[in-house]
Amino acid sequence: MYKEIEVRFEEVPNMIKSLKGVSGNYYLHTKGHYWYVGKAECFYTRFTQGYLKGRDAISYVNEGIKQRIEMGLDLSVIFVLIPKELIGIEEVIAIRKYCPWLNTNFNPRNSIRGIQRQIGQIVKDSQRQWSYEEMTKHLFYLWGGQLGTNRIEQALMNKNGDLSRYSKTVASQKILKPNNKLS
Repeated sequence: MYKEIEVRFEEVPNMIKSLKGVSGNYYLHTKGHYWYVGKAECFYTRFTQGYLKGRDAISYVNEGIKQRIEMGLDLSVIFVLIPKELIGIEEVIAIRKYCPWLNTNFNPRNSIRGIQRQIGQIVKDSQRQWSYEEMTKHLFYLWGGQLGTNRIEQALMNKNGDLSRYSKTVASQKILKPNNKLS
């Protein structure tokens, strides 16, 4: 896959120069609890003009991350080296996978529709039928229990018909099917 470099946040100033001109995504976390997923066309610029400057940041820094840095929270950073043309797509995939607390866009934690999009993507990628119960368990474990089964079941209820945009549903049998047939 992609090369990853993980460092404690306080070590970033000592190593960030080695990532000058390197693009990719970064994950800010505390012992595997993901707070934020971001993308950078140049890690060096992103961190020297943003995260390492705190309140004096030139570029955008999530307010929640600023607070955690100021409080001295035991943050670590995972730098994932990705070609520039793929960082946006990979960022969305990572947000949907890790459900970081401070990302709002594309995050299943923030919207039922985000969960439904993820369900549709799983059904499409697997090209097989899923029961509601099987999907609930799969998503619960995929997200490390960060989203409760009640929230996932709410997405599967398909009250607004949005889930049907992403996969075929047979509500009476509680089954999901791929929208397109295998070729």
